[in-house]
Amino acid sequence: MLVDLGYEARPLDFPWLMLPDNHHHNAGDDNEAYHNQDLKCFFSLYTHQIHCLELPEAYEKTVCGSSSGWLILRHETTSAVTLLNPLNRAQIALPQLSSSPFYDQDPLPVLHKAILSSDPCRYPFDYKVLAIFGQKRRLICYKARDRTWTMIQDAGVHYEDILSMGNELLATDEVGRLVSCNLDGDWFWFPPNVEEISDPFFFKGGKVYLVGIEGELVMLIRFVQENSSFGQETYDFEVYRYDSMESIWEPISNLGSWTILLGHNQSTAIEARQFKGLIKPNCIYFTDDSLEEDSLLVGHDSGVFSMEDGKVEPLRCISHDFMYVWPRPVWYMPSFA
Repeated sequence: MLVDLGYEARPLDFPWLMLPDNHHHNAGDDNEAYHNQDLKCFFSLYTHQIHCLELPEAYEKTVCGSSSGWLILRHETTSAVTLLNPLNRAQIALPQLSSSPFYDQDPLPVLHKAILSSDPCRYPFDYKVLAIFGQKRRLICYKARDRTWTMIQDAGVHYEDILSMGNELLATDEVGRLVSCNLDGDWFWFPPNVEEISDPFFFKGGKVYLVGIEGELVMLIRFVQENSSFGQETYDFEVYRYDSMESIWEPISNLGSWTILLGHNQSTAIEARQFKGLIKPNCIYFTDDSLEEDSLLVGHDSGVFSMEDGKVEPLRCISHDFMYVWPRPVWYMPSFA
């Protein structure tokens, strides 16, 4: 999602970082707040303060996506999926995943990552939820007013990231293969058509992301290594732009004034100069989005990567005093539709 800020940014326009539940103590000395299970805390890059919202709707739910001003939540013990706007507490209940024919056939029937094609407030009858699902990380989709989810069978497996551009879904797998799916039409009669745009071009073991910057498609490869204290840590990124004329990926060494936010959120590019020095340009702000959900060491792999010097700085709003960081921090961009 490319964020166009042609006006002076307001506090709520700045990215928020949804913090783990055990970070309530950072919000102040209020003992009641510390033990309030309905409280969700957000770190604002504008105020550099933690702001807490009472969101009982998010209790016992895991954030598997943040897109168009909404959180996409899956219940931790059922197959329920909900859209939640944390600013006005609006909710949209989506069909249970278990209502879909592919659900019982998967040994790990969970959403790994999900995004919205558009804001449901603006397009209540014409939005889609796009997701990576299950043990083999297949692509699935929900269309507004449908009664169930649809699996995009021809797309293949092992997807890492998804991006919505117009009526198309763009997705990349773990080896950089790029596919496009046209999401128009009646899926009952005509399943989404899948077209392979580019072949795999690397096998480096890194996680892959897609983001749009000024109309161009950009791919990022994130490299992680083992950390004896906190499971894994990111140590490098590679960035490429897609040349559609030559059908090749070209390396990028500098993002200019742009900054990229990565994690369980929809991969997002923002122009740092609009934020008057509060966000570093030519950097990648990333959070932990590993697939390891049962490990006690998840949640710590967050930081700011500089494209200029290749160094990683910690996100200081995330405390490392806790071994178990859950739910994992997620970037959130407010929407005021």
